[in-house]
Amino acid sequence: MDTKVSLQKYNLTEGNAWIMMLRFALPIFLGTLFQSLYTTSDAIIIGKFAKKEALAAIESVLTLTRMPVNFFIGLASGATIIISQYYGAKKYKEVSTASHNALLFAFLGGLTLTVIGCIAAPFAIKIIRVPNKIINEAKIYILIYFSGIAVSMLYNVGAGILRALGNSKTPFYSLIVSNFLNVALDFVFIVFFQMGVVGAALATVLSQCLSALLILLSLTKTKLPCKISLSKLRFYKTHMLEIFKLGLPIGVQSVLYPISNSVVQAAINDIGIDSIAAWAISGKLDFLIWAVSDAFCTSVSTFVAQNYGAKKYKQAKKGVRIGLIMALSLIALVSYILYSWSDVFAQFLVDDDNVILITSQIMHFIAPLYVIYVFCDVLPGAIRGIGYTFKSMIITLLGTCVSRVIWVLFVVPHNNTLITVLSCYPVSWGITAFIYIIFYIRSFSKLTQL
Repeated sequence: MDTKVSLQKYNLTEGNAWIMMLRFALPIFLGTLFQSLYTTSDAIIIGKFAKKEALAAIESVLTLTRMPVNFFIGLASGATIIISQYYGAKKYKEVSTASHNALLFAFLGGLTLTVIGCIAAPFAIKIIRVPNKIINEAKIYILIYFSGIAVSMLYNVGAGILRALGNSKTPFYSLIVSNFLNVALDFVFIVFFQMGVVGAALATVLSQCLSALLILLSLTKTKLPCKISLSKLRFYKTHMLEIFKLGLPIGVQSVLYPISNSVVQAAINDIGIDSIAAWAISGKLDFLIWAVSDAFCTSVSTFVAQNYGAKKYKQAKKGVRIGLIMALSLIALVSYILYSWSDVFAQFLVDDDNVILITSQIMHFIAPLYVIYVFCDVLPGAIRGIGYTFKSMIITLLGTCVSRVIWVLFVVPHNNTLITVLSCYPVSWGITAFIYIIFYIRSFSKLTQL
């Protein structure tokens, strides 16, 4: 394929915005879907072939596994925003140097996280009050998981680089292959060798290694300006400053989510193993909600960043509107399905009747409210696309994270039930959505007047 044709193919600044948004968002959605299946396949196979304690052990520390990875991926997102803006402005040399800088940063950051995570994990498990009955399995799982953070970082940042230039298909293809490996290894380790949580963790890490390898090969062979050469991997002062300026607020915001969710998880852990398992099952059922929302968050952010770099501000705003419409429509449909069929779906994940009943109660409460979350994900993507990452962090800190902690500390003690604990989610979504809508209207109104 000719280089010029490649550049035009992934350009999001020209053409029909509806078609471009759908074409770009669909592979991201499917990729997020397959990535979610890493942990979903673990849950299905463990729930059916191991025991509910093993499932609870993995889910009780899920927020801990996400916390360090989210921080560095968020930090590296500063690079992908800059890369998108450079690409929209046709500054291809800067695209290349920023890509090399981001990839090296991802790998070294991942190695650092492996060391820190393994040291801190035993203390963190105690802080979130994992039940003694499952604490040893939880500790083993998290230590193995942290050993693979470096390759996870390579995949996520490498995929982010390609998506920044409009190529969302290659990361998706890489995830398809690695997910099939993950499922196969789950059966080998958990079903045949009966390795429980150890097998689940090993399957996840090995499949992440494959996805990282595939994305690196793609970056070394692509004809786009982000093509990677090992001899050019180095830190560039200008790009490092840009990464920290734009990425640090996203990284902090990404950590605040699991920190606040850890407070919520601790409250759930106090209620009992059945509630932990039911909340875990609910998380596997509603992964489509987050897949849709995250896909359009990334799509809108990239769309806005490229058009912002090209100074096509009205096109950027049109992309936000289209992204919201598509995301709201899809999430409303998924929410209806979850509300109507949650008990049926739960039976595929676990055989315990009480866990299935609690899962159904959770879904009946929370499913109708998922549409509120769309504004908490898509609008921040748009705002970050024009470089307002610090302001986005403040909104999320106050609207989402602080409100959840306040709810758990001051509301839950008066009625310590699972539904009361989980009410912190829709409450925080409503507060955050309201603030983001106001901020978006003000900031983008000024932008389109330029």
